[in-house]
Amino acid sequence: MKVKKVVTSIFLTLLASSVLLSGCSTKSGDNPVATPAQSANSSNNSFPIVKDKINLKFAFAKIPQQKKSTDQLKVVKDMEALTNIHIEWDAADQGYQEKKNLMFASNDLPDAFFGPGSLLEADLLKYGSQGMLIPLEKLIDQYAPNIKCLLEKNSSVKKLITAPDGHIYSIPTVVTEGGIELGEVLFVNKTWLDKLGLSVPKTTAEFEQMLMAFKDKDLNGNGKKDEIPFSFINNNALNGIFGLYGSFGLPDNASHLMLQDGKVSYIATRPEYKEATQYLHSLYKQGLIDPEAFTQERNIYFSKGRGKEGAVFGAFAGYNAENVVGPDHAKNYVAIAPLKGPKGHQVVNMNESLSVQKPGFAITSKNKHQMESIRWIDALYDERRSIEWQLGPVGVNFKETNGDKYEYLPTPSGISYDDFRCTEAPCFGSTGALLEDTYKKIELNDKIKQRLASMEIYKPFMKKFTLPPGMFMTIEDTNRLNVINIDITDFVKKKQSQWIINGNIDSEWDSYLAQLKKVNLDEFVQIYQKTNDRFQSVK
Repeated sequence: MKVKKVVTSIFLTLLASSVLLSGCSTKSGDNPVATPAQSANSSNNSFPIVKDKINLKFAFAKIPQQKKSTDQLKVVKDMEALTNIHIEWDAADQGYQEKKNLMFASNDLPDAFFGPGSLLEADLLKYGSQGMLIPLEKLIDQYAPNIKCLLEKNSSVKKLITAPDGHIYSIPTVVTEGGIELGEVLFVNKTWLDKLGLSVPKTTAEFEQMLMAFKDKDLNGNGKKDEIPFSFINNNALNGIFGLYGSFGLPDNASHLMLQDGKVSYIATRPEYKEATQYLHSLYKQGLIDPEAFTQERNIYFSKGRGKEGAVFGAFAGYNAENVVGPDHAKNYVAIAPLKGPKGHQVVNMNESLSVQKPGFAITSKNKHQMESIRWIDALYDERRSIEWQLGPVGVNFKETNGDKYEYLPTPSGISYDDFRCTEAPCFGSTGALLEDTYKKIELNDKIKQRLASMEIYKPFMKKFTLPPGMFMTIEDTNRLNVINIDITDFVKKKQSQWIINGNIDSEWDSYLAQLKKVNLDEFVQIYQKTNDRFQSVK
């Protein structure tokens, strides 16, 4: 796979979601002004949408990074000028969920719910079945060419947003380009290796030997024994050790669920999982693992990694080096390939670069302008408007180059990039879709380039084990999982930490499996099997 095939997924793990539908829409400037007849009945992308201005009310979960009121954002003002539709934004960043629940309970509904945080997946099932949220598939077919194109070209997206009753109740926020993504990367301190005359480890045995060489030495030269041979955040997808389990045959993941040949099973009951946990205990027993790895939060982990008196980590797991240890220490570290285990296993999860946040834009039964509303949201899937609503407008966050390419403008001093991108756009709170062809028009920043370099190292060892992300479940299955999931997940997490720290996995393994059966693990797996079977059957 070429490097460009993985750019989008990497970019969006950094930026957290959604934009762009290249190849499905005309450019913003190409849309003719609509005649009154077109405004009432047209299914094309002509603007304005209506001749005489109308008002719509959207409920919106405002995010903290957005400092301006929504109606004062440049992208919102530009959208009103384009469509001739005024949006009254019922926005809140505190107490939004309670406010939303009251709207449904009192049937005092807005015309639409806007943005990934505006509804929960359970809301789509509950209020869709009750008729308070309307099915959208016919409106999409007639009046939303951009969204229709997305669903036709990406069958997995349509499957994921189709509820068990066959209807689509929300237009999603989508990130997809058919590529691949990985989780955490293992980094080692090359500066320390060079000091000791050691090579980069290639196997789990060599990794253990390296950590032993790092232990109890003042390798950062600050006169203190503050070196930590190996640190991570347990059960964390980007800073954890799920991938390390692949050295023993099966890489793990947060759900512990895997899919092979259409069959769902539970990783944390497999012999490979047991063997990997025993290896980690051997590291911990020798004082090679950070004792706080099983309790530390992200801010503590990053703070330790960015120590002011020198680098303290010999090895660590992270999305990229700079995120964890900061720019000053990052130059000391190199990403290494997945370690080869004692039986020759060397594999990590291949995750689809597909993120579909189903609650994106939902129209309520109170809406008297359903056609105009679907055309309004469809307009956000235009290439340039999608860029601007998610990443910030041209002239503020971007400049256009070569006609249809985009280059980041400098982030002002004293403000973070994420805050900057939200100065004139709802950014993380917006909806839309990002496909590969459009993202190729946006320059790469240094963090993305670093991630691409790690991807090249990991690609030869990737294999797909995971379930399709974000499958729709029935209300009954969702409610049942809410009852049994906590008992299963908390128990497995607790036992894994205990076994790595204290050992005893051999003597406790049979009773552990018996307890999982008692708390309904078989039913848990069966629910996911049934959900996957239904997902695969959607046309």
